Amino acid sequence: MNRNPGILFALPLIAFMLVLFAAPMVIVGWYSLMPARTFELGANVSLDNYRTIFAGGYERPLMWSVIGATLTTAITAVLAWPTAKILHRYAGGWATLVTALIALPIFISESVRLFGMWLFLMPGGGILAGTLTELFGVRIGNILNTRFATLLGMVYIHFPFMLFPLLLGVGMIPADRVEAARDLGANGWAVFREVELPLAAPGLLIGGLLVFVLCLGANAEAAILGGRAVTVITAAIEQRFNYAQDWPSGAALTVLVILATAILVFPLLKRIDLGRIIRR
Repeated sequence: MNRNPGILFALPLIAFMLVLFAAPMVIVGWYSLMPARTFELGANVSLDNYRTIFAGGYERPLMWSVIGATLTTAITAVLAWPTAKILHRYAGGWATLVTALIALPIFISESVRLFGMWLFLMPGGGILAGTLTELFGVRIGNILNTRFATLLGMVYIHFPFMLFPLLLGVGMIPADRVEAARDLGANGWAVFREVELPLAAPGLLIGGLLVFVLCLGANAEAAILGGRAVTVITAAIEQRFNYAQDWPSGAALTVLVILATAILVFPLLKRIDLGRIIRR
């Protein structure tokens, strides 16, 4: 009898995924069907929590989270593309040092980095305001506690998650194809649109998914830099679980975020050739 050893070796991982990933999501989904402000799992099942969510104005925090995640993904992609091109072109030497400096903050607590940015943006005595006043005599208004500060923090925190997958995607562009396109008379925009972007698309999609999903669940940027100028969906979920002690409503909000994420992620995953990326 032939046995597939791969299945046996995968059993611990399958059990790990079922216990620590699938089971919590099932519990959260079931909890969302329980009556509001209850801690039981055996009460009557209903969709009242979902009706309350749509009637209670929670679509606004979800909208702000989606808009912030979309803008952050677009901005980081625009910034990461030329950065990835330069780092790939000058790989080795100083480019390696720059890559390490970009990666290093990932290993530092997000809150620490955001408080450092808070000091940088602080009005009056902040690094940015003080430098502009001292060198150029320019006085800027208060950037903190605004939606712009929240967006700036999200771009700062999540930029590496776009850059490194895109750096992998740029590395999948054969130089001879670019040279062939230029020899045939293609200008820079045509080379980018017809050659570079399609070939680097897997890295761009992976980076986009990482940034969007992480930003959709981001909360610290709005709390530290935005001063709650904008309420994101994760803050609403935290409020339902902690302050309101309404776990079923918080679970229902969580299920909606999971569904919104799945609707975006799974169709895009089908467009990514992971086998080709791994072979590279």
